[in-house]
Amino acid sequence: MIHPDNLSARAGIRVRRPCEEVFDAFADSRAMSKFWFTRRDDGLKEGESVTWYLGSGDEAISFDVRVVELNRPNRIVIEWENGGAMTRVTWAIAPTEAGDSILTIEESGFAGTREAIVARALDSTGGFNQVIVAAKALIEHGIALNVVADHA
Repeated sequence: MIHPDNLSARAGIRVRRPCEEVFDAFADSRAMSKFWFTRRDDGLKEGESVTWYLGSGDEAISFDVRVVELNRPNRIVIEWENGGAMTRVTWAIAPTEAGDSILTIEESGFAGTREAIVARALDSTGGFNQVIVAAKALIEHGIALNVVADHA
């Protein structure tokens, strides 16, 4: 039996592009703003904090993200607040023999009651599944799906 303290949110997908392109889609603010959160920074830098936005207008909700690790082109680690606790989100980008990438995003460190932890892990899993599909569409086909803006 899995204890809720050990729950993590996890999503993965094959992206038919090299690891460098997948990494850049998340590390570069202009690219990520096309399929996930809006960013106004000059790119991620290890040890620094940046602000991400839900929306692009003046009333966009903002939140801080601390960049823990950047290991181009295979790993990005950030920390952000989720449900009153700082959680850790890790992007793992692994090459395949065909030259494609396997992208996995995992969030861990949820806190609260058992029910709250399970709810946050499930919500994040669903959200990351949308994000990886949107990233795949942009990276492979140049299509911006707007899944965050259109989330119901």
